[in-house]
Amino acid sequence: MDMTDRPTMADVADQAGVSKMTVSRVINQQTGVSEETRARVLGAIDRLGYVLSQRGRSLSVGHSEVLGMLVLDVTSEWVWPLIIGVGQAAEALGYQMLLRTTGPGAVASFDTNLPPFGGDLVDGLIIVSWRVPVDFARALARRHYPVVLIDAYERPTSVNWVSADDRSGAREAALHLARLGHRRIGFIGGTEGAYLARERLAGFMEGLAKGRIARRDVVSVQGDFSRESGYEQARCLILQQPRPTAIFAANDAMALGALQAARELGVSVPGDLSLVGFDNTNLTMHVNPPLTTVARPYQKMGATAVELLIELADSAPNKRRIRQIDLPTELVIRDSTASPLQADRL
Repeated sequence: MDMTDRPTMADVADQAGVSKMTVSRVINQQTGVSEETRARVLGAIDRLGYVLSQRGRSLSVGHSEVLGMLVLDVTSEWVWPLIIGVGQAAEALGYQMLLRTTGPGAVASFDTNLPPFGGDLVDGLIIVSWRVPVDFARALARRHYPVVLIDAYERPTSVNWVSADDRSGAREAALHLARLGHRRIGFIGGTEGAYLARERLAGFMEGLAKGRIARRDVVSVQGDFSRESGYEQARCLILQQPRPTAIFAANDAMALGALQAARELGVSVPGDLSLVGFDNTNLTMHVNPPLTTVARPYQKMGATAVELLIELADSAPNKRRIRQIDLPTELVIRDSTASPLQADRL
């Protein structure tokens, strides 16, 4: 039989009256499919003689069954779990993942008149790079190209979006410090103007208010999400008089920079200074002391982005809807936070 005569996953979906995602879940024996639907899909597979992963046929009808993923720098601690989440979810749903990096440094430039990755090589695109202008994603969406953003610099209402509930996570971190008895608290913010930086600052301030901590007792400084900025800004905070008894950094990299600054200045963590980060990257478990931080569900975020992207790719342009999802965060309490010394309390 010629390759072009072979049935595709789309053919099975049409025959069974379901989506391609549902067919993939049946094939991969995943949950979330009723027994009646499963039987209908298996019947369609049997009648059509469908064989999984026939890439040549899918390409010929305009579906590559490949998903594109665009990231800034694969060496970033928080990017790896996203990549794993996307890759595993894509495989489970019968797709492959094609990864492209913009590379660190200058903002990437893309021609919005040309599909990313070239032609019909991918069925849609997940963008997780802050270096890619949001206007690029908006332009793709206007042209009905399936695109999902994860943690972009801005949050456009016209593009599908996946992130975490960072405001809630920062609120819990602030409340944790307040409940320990801290009153003089320093905050190291992330890249100024970035959506996530604004959300984390807002949540932090909400938590302080709920913990009855006056704004005059909070010192806020501006970092840029880099370890170096965390180090420099923490030095400024620690050298102040009176010194804060706790610092909350808007990501783990800056928190680790703050930990380095504290050590160099002879300040004990958590004896003299409690420290909280954000992200729960792998390094936070392997420093001394292990870092209290807010965990973001990166693998789940990646998997959710895949599901949204496939839903877009399988829908007619006039039936697509914008979905924006923020997944729950979790405060992970480790050894870098403790009650302040009685002499340091206000």
